[in-house]
Amino acid sequence: MQAWRIGKAEDITDLSGAGAALFGGRWNRPDQPAVYLGLSPSGCALDPVLLAGHVPHLPFKLMHLQLPCDPALYEEPSLADLPWGWDSLPPDRPSMDFGSLWLERNQQLGLILPSAAMDGTRCLLINPRHPASHLVRVLQITDFVYGKPGTRQAA
Repeated sequence: MQAWRIGKAEDITDLSGAGAALFGGRWNRPDQPAVYLGLSPSGCALDPVLLAGHVPHLPFKLMHLQLPCDPALYEEPSLADLPWGWDSLPPDRPSMDFGSLWLERNQQLGLILPSAAMDGTRCLLINPRHPASHLVRVLQITDFVYGKPGTRQAA
């Protein structure tokens, strides 16, 4: 399985989940490590825009990852299995509790979830405490800027 991550250059290779543990995220409570990935480059680019409320103008890095292909390492709940309010903006307790319980069970490496930013787009929550997390491999890291060169407006 392939996945992507967008982040600041100084943080891009940190797959410990420490960043998400600082404040929590859509699918994890504070103090719970988690790594948020997209199953497409465009999918992972949507979340920072949604969280910031605008297109970020910072330079980022895009990391392409290879994950183990064993289907037993992943859980993909149906929309009916997700709690009411999982897609609220900003994220709230229903999705945080759902993902946190999954992280605590520590049964799979990844939880495949729908994006709150766009229908039909899927995200991947990685449990960095799962024994298979050491099998995640970085394939490539490239520069990433929102918008095409020459089309961005000055801040």
